Amino acid sequence: MNIKSIILLILIALSVITANASLKVYLIHGYAGPGFEMTNIQKAIDKEGYVTENYIYQSMVKDVEVVGKEVFEKVQKENYDTVCFVTHSMGALVVRAMYEQMDSLTAFPFIHRIVMIAPPNNGSPVADFFAQFTFLKFIVGPNINNLTTNPETGAGKYPVPTCEVGLIAGSYNAQHGYNIFVKGDNDGVIIPEMTKMGIEKDVVFVKSSHVGLLYNKRVIKHVLSFLRKGKFS
Repeated sequence: MNIKSIILLILIALSVITANASLKVYLIHGYAGPGFEMTNIQKAIDKEGYVTENYIYQSMVKDVEVVGKEVFEKVQKENYDTVCFVTHSMGALVVRAMYEQMDSLTAFPFIHRIVMIAPPNNGSPVADFFAQFTFLKFIVGPNINNLTTNPETGAGKYPVPTCEVGLIAGSYNAQHGYNIFVKGDNDGVIIPEMTKMGIEKDVVFVKSSHVGLLYNKRVIKHVLSFLRKGKFS
């Protein structure tokens, strides 16, 4: 390799780092998650040169709408030119709830891409089960209703993102899933087809359980691919 080729490669690398420096990727965990489960994905994104933050919140105490507002205020205050989100499970609803705070007069960074991993965009039958029992709400918290399949009071009530969305769903097979109490294919918590909003730029199904997706090497590659190119590899 000659000196001109080496210089060219250095310039290309510097341009990538500079571009990523004005962009921040926020990782948002799901219901009952402590946050560290997002670490593997965060480390992989860090290696690509992005600025990242693993956003931690009290998912069993604070309502989705409250967290969505807090995320909105944080992102607005940090004032990056462009932001992306990588969410797991209920984290997708947090980002959708964030959209409720936005209007045409609001100064807010450009939201480029969102990668949703196992999002309950149309709710979860598991949440439907627990929501039946009033006394359990003191244990499972206020978000159990927000995770139901009820189109008016459940997960479907939140705004649909207007940016590029990539969706990764867990799947087992057409006959049955990881949870024998949920009819048909499922990741243990969510039915794959119920993850869709109808606006996704790309969708991929991976044979893995709900939490297992976060540790799946194929999933991590898909996340990086969508952040870079807007499509899954």
